[in-house]
Amino acid sequence: MLWVGGDAYQLTHIARARQLAWYPPKRTRVVIRFVRQVFGLAAAATILGAVTANSSNQGAAAAVPGVLLVAGLAYFVYRLVTQLRQRPLYRLVLEMSNASTTAVVSHDARQIGALIRMIMEAIDNPAAEFAVQIENVHVGDTINQYGDHNIGKQVGA
Repeated sequence: MLWVGGDAYQLTHIARARQLAWYPPKRTRVVIRFVRQVFGLAAAATILGAVTANSSNQGAAAAVPGVLLVAGLAYFVYRLVTQLRQRPLYRLVLEMSNASTTAVVSHDARQIGALIRMIMEAIDNPAAEFAVQIENVHVGDTINQYGDHNIGKQVGA
């Protein structure tokens, strides 16, 4: 029996264990998207500045495009930095007769590869026992809509 957290998988039902990788977007695409967003933001601020130039309250109206520009630029820089710092994610996928299930997600490809080898050895040798502590990466929201353990959608849980 393979236990991953609270989930149990019968070893005899596992047809294949494999590693899949997710790579973040290429840096050039991220930078090009950032430049486009900054130009779009500058154009929007310019248009807004031209529209508010004839306002009766020049002081407050003149500040709106500047505030919009600074806030938007801060947001786009934050998104640029977070996207440039993303690392690849490696998934341990267990394929059974009815479906494929992602059991573990990690930033360490060697750790997932070692897990696959241990699972295959345990399938070949049912008397084998091992325990591994893994720092699992949580991706997305937690959703459970089935049975009496219905939690709905928990954002960031």
